[in-house]
Amino acid sequence: MNTSEGSIGGVVMVRFFLFVCFYFLALSSFLGVAGAQDLSQVKQEIVQLSDTVYLIVPNPPYGGNLAVSVGDDGILLVDDQMMPMTPGIREAIASLQEGRVEYLINTHYHYDHAGGNEAFGKDSVIVAQHNVHMRLAEGREAGARFIEGERPVEALPDITFESDMRFYWNGEAVDVIHFPNNSHTDGDSVIYFRDSNVVHTGDQYVNLNGFPYIDRDVGGSAIGLRDNIGALLDLIDDETKIIPGHGPLATKADLKAFHSIVSDSISVVQAFKEQGKSLDEIQQAGLPKKFEGVVGFMPAGLWIQFVFDSLDD
Repeated sequence: MNTSEGSIGGVVMVRFFLFVCFYFLALSSFLGVAGAQDLSQVKQEIVQLSDTVYLIVPNPPYGGNLAVSVGDDGILLVDDQMMPMTPGIREAIASLQEGRVEYLINTHYHYDHAGGNEAFGKDSVIVAQHNVHMRLAEGREAGARFIEGERPVEALPDITFESDMRFYWNGEAVDVIHFPNNSHTDGDSVIYFRDSNVVHTGDQYVNLNGFPYIDRDVGGSAIGLRDNIGALLDLIDDETKIIPGHGPLATKADLKAFHSIVSDSISVVQAFKEQGKSLDEIQQAGLPKKFEGVVGFMPAGLWIQFVFDSLDD
C-alpha cells in the first residue's frame, strides 16, 4: 500500500502528541497522587555515606534524593524536593546537626528537586547553574508545565555559575560541575564531594531501570546526557558512592550499565535514521530484544522520540 508523505507526517505528529500526552498524564497522575497524600508526612530516611556526607531519601519516593554535608563549617544541602516536604527535610537535617542550611545547591530546576526553594531561600543561599535561575524565573515546573503566577524572589538562586564552582566545606572540596552539553535539562549539575568520594547526579542519572526523561522544552538532549554521563564516569572511581536523582544509592558499575543502555539505544536509533527511517517507522520497529527489561521509567517509544529529535540538534 502506498502512503503519502503528508499522511506519514500526520501519523508522526499524532504519535508525538500521544507520547507528550503520556508524559504529562504521568506527571499529572504523580501530582494527583502526591496531592492526595499529606506530603509533610513523607518520611526522610538518612543513610550515612562518610563522616560528613549523608543521603536523605523520601519514603514514599515523592521528590528526589538529597545530599547533605554537616560539620564545623555548617550545613550544605543538595536539592530540596517540594514545599510540603520541607518540615520533614528540616527535621532530618536537625537530627544530624542543629542550625540553618547555609547553602542549598539545585541540581536542576524541576519541581521535585527545587520545589522547596521558597522555604529554604528565606535563610539559605541558593546556588545553581545560570539556566536554572532562568527556568525558575520563567515559572517552569517541568517541560511545558508552568506554575500559576510568579515565583517569589526567595525561590530563585542567589549565586549562579556557567560551568563549575568549588566549595571548601567541612574539610573537603565540593565541586559543582555543569558539563558542557545540555542533558536532562539545559542547567544540570553534578555535585562531587571529593574526599568523601560521593557524587549527586541529579536527574542525569535516575536509578529506576528505565530510559531517562529529556526536557526538550528547554533544550535537553539525549546525546548530551550520554556524553555527560561518559564524562562523569571518567571522573569517578570504583569506590565512588553515587546518589541518583531518584532510586537507590548506586555504584560506578551501575552507572556504567545505565550509560550502556543510553549509548547503545542511541546507536540503534541513529542507524535507523541514517537509513532514512522516519520517527514513526523507528518507533514501530522498536528497540532490540536486549532492551526489553528496561521498563522502570520512560517508555521506549518516548525515549526513541527524544533521541530522534536530539540527533538533529
